[in-house]
Amino acid sequence: LTALRMSEVEEVAEPAMPEVELVAPLNYWVPDESAPCFGLPGAVAPLGFFDPLGFSKGKDVDGVKRLREAEVMHGRVAMMATIGYLIGESTPTITYG
Repeated sequence: LTALRMSEVEEVAEPAMPEVELVAPLNYWVPDESAPCFGLPGAVAPLGFFDPLGFSKGKDVDGVKRLREAEVMHGRVAMMATIGYLIGESTPTITYG
C-alpha cells in the first residue's frame, strides 16, 4: 500500500441541494409569500385585506408579526381607556362650585 498525499486525492463535490426554509406552523398558520401580510388571518368580509397606507409592503415575516403584535397591544390599551372613561363618568364625584 502506498500513502496518498492530500494533493493526489480527488474531492468529489456533492450535488447542491436547494435550501428550503422550514417554518413550523403557528396556530395552524404557515407563511405564504404570495398573500398579503404572508397570509395572516384577519381580513374582514367587506374590505378584505386593508392596508391603505402600505405599512406592510416590503416587510419580512418578522416585521409583519411585529406590526400585528403592536396592533393588538394598541387595541387592548384603547379598550382599557374606554372602560376607564366610562367608569370615571359614571362614578359620583365631588362637585366643584
